[in-house]
Amino acid sequence: MINFVQETNKKKCSVFSDDTKIIDLQLIPSSITNKFNVVTSFINGMSKHYGNQFDEWFINLINTYTLIDTNQIDLNNISEYDIDKPTRFTILESNSESLIKFVNGYIDSLQIDFSNFVDEKKAKKNSILFRENEIKIITRLSGYLKVYSLFFNSENLRLDDRMHRVFYNILSKEITNTEIINKIFNIIQTRTFRYNISDKYMWDYIKMVQCKSIDIHVIEIFNFIMNSILVLCESDKNPIIYFIGVVEESVKWFLRSVYKGSIIYDDSITTEDIQSVNTNNLKTYCYNDTLGRLKNIAYDQIYKIMQENSISKIEDETENEDYELTKLHSRLREIKYISPLSEFLTFPILSRITEIPYDHFKTISAEHSAVLSIYVQNLLTKVFENQFTNMISLLSYYPVDQPILVTTYLLKKLNDNDGFINVQNSLGKFKNFFGFDTITLCNKILSSFVGKIPKSNFIHTITGKVRTNIPTSKIEVEVIKFFTYLFSGQMEPEIKKMKRLLNEDF
Repeated sequence: MINFVQETNKKKCSVFSDDTKIIDLQLIPSSITNKFNVVTSFINGMSKHYGNQFDEWFINLINTYTLIDTNQIDLNNISEYDIDKPTRFTILESNSESLIKFVNGYIDSLQIDFSNFVDEKKAKKNSILFRENEIKIITRLSGYLKVYSLFFNSENLRLDDRMHRVFYNILSKEITNTEIINKIFNIIQTRTFRYNISDKYMWDYIKMVQCKSIDIHVIEIFNFIMNSILVLCESDKNPIIYFIGVVEESVKWFLRSVYKGSIIYDDSITTEDIQSVNTNNLKTYCYNDTLGRLKNIAYDQIYKIMQENSISKIEDETENEDYELTKLHSRLREIKYISPLSEFLTFPILSRITEIPYDHFKTISAEHSAVLSIYVQNLLTKVFENQFTNMISLLSYYPVDQPILVTTYLLKKLNDNDGFINVQNSLGKFKNFFGFDTITLCNKILSSFVGKIPKSNFIHTITGKVRTNIPTSKIEVEVIKFFTYLFSGQMEPEIKKMKRLLNEDF
């Protein structure tokens, strides 16, 4: 019979067949690990029900899986790779039908009356009602994921994220062809939006400070339930009650508020509170989520810069770290205007590497744009090293006054060796401006870029120092070269490198 022994610190779980150890699982820190007994008791129950038939299949699956090297594919010699050679994914895929068959048979043997979880008499016109067969499908999927969690919840057995999602979809194909997914999302959305009535100002504050709206929270909780909570549903209990409990506890924790009363599953949940929400805004939610996470990464980099600068100074009690952080956040809250550098450098670069439309960046606050500019400055410095230093250095500054909207400035350097015409001609056969063989429009755009910079008074975002001397001629040379190559598509290797650095930060 299959048994499990988990260490007290929950980081390690040993799998046994009677007294013979099969494998040691190095569990990752997660909600599943914290309640791993739900997983082990389910598999133990399957072992008792099926006996040797299940045990032999289960042991063979783990032994075959662990014998395969996770790094067997050499990306440098992909042409020599044998496509028929088994991988860890193909082992799981070939055993998926057996896994599903074992779980379905075991759940049927429990003779659970799923009709007890449904009271259709309470259903109204707009109710989000899970029917008997739908709850059974959810319970089955939970069982599949319990067995699979031995792999994806273990450091030594998990697939890479891409293949994990593929196998997850194989196991969940029964649920994806129904309305169940939409119902789960709607019930999460409805319960969360109820708190928007009593805590509207708190949600507004969170959106302003953390760039996280209530809609983003809904999506995060939905992903959390599908990836971590669904696994932990107990077969003889209503999974919908469990989901709602998780939703409400997450909101309570997030708002740091105390709510009284018990959590009760109400079959008469309606969608009237969310009729005004455009369900097609999923992309917008994703964009905001990405920018919010990117803002946190940028802040971490700023704190690191401040810490490194403070270490290099002689210790001074009046300039402690907390005091500097307080001054930083006070300064950021006072920023009223978005820098021209953000509009023509920060936003286009981030748009390219995040695939978020440029227009979406126009909706962010001045503080947010200043923080992101420092992040982009770090990326550009890593990629271009000693190039474009004057232009890139301005990303650390924000304007005190409203930047001008229109300028009559014209590029001064035209026929110089590093001037506009020579740089354009250096492209040779490559087109100049997004595929169009013209330099007039490009000249006007670059003139506008350079002309807006010297008209602004800048303050350093981190130090608070005023920038007075702006070398316009040097910046013009760098702007000409940088954007000429960017517009003509000659900067793709650098863009890919920045995208890789961003993915590493995430």
